[in-house]
Amino acid sequence: MTTATDLVNDICFEGESIVNYPDSLHPIGKGRSAAVFKLSLENKVLKVFYPEFHHLAEQEADIYKELDNDVYYPKLYEAGKGYLILEYLDGVTFYDCLIEGIEITREMVQNVDDALSYAKRKGLNPSDTHLQNVMLLKNGEVRVIDVVRFRQTKECSHWEDLKTAYNTIYCTAYFPRKVPVWVVETVIRLYRKGIIKLNKGK
Repeated sequence: MTTATDLVNDICFEGESIVNYPDSLHPIGKGRSAAVFKLSLENKVLKVFYPEFHHLAEQEADIYKELDNDVYYPKLYEAGKGYLILEYLDGVTFYDCLIEGIEITREMVQNVDDALSYAKRKGLNPSDTHLQNVMLLKNGEVRVIDVVRFRQTKECSHWEDLKTAYNTIYCTAYFPRKVPVWVVETVIRLYRKGIIKLNKGK
């Protein structure tokens, strides 16, 4: 029987590029520290951290265990050296919503606020919550993913900045239904460089 460890050992990375992986896995996403694969015939994903970030798997697993809430976050099924097995979420990210013209409603934004408030009540510090770390499921529910940085000590304004942009730009009558990828990526790059500032005092 093939184990999760076997699958992880058969995945080959070059930096953030996936060079090789088993046929039973289907790549569905990549981030700064890990790649995510859908497991064939199962509603689960395998999140594999790049070799230099293997240590983050244990940290994120502990955070998911502490959150232990499948209303706001995906379920954690298993954790091992450099990997997590999580609930597969059938839906799109808020980033995809912008590109595809799917409306991001105030209720969806409030769902994220509720999820982050829940994490704070657990003693965590929600961080790095951005467009690609929030998902709208096909059933209309919202989930926050990628919680590995929820224990960092510095204050993160990403979500508050996104809400400012939502209220002052997205909700205006002139905002386009669909936003070209190049526009979204340009805004993200300028924001990361500190050229675009959304909240006073930043």
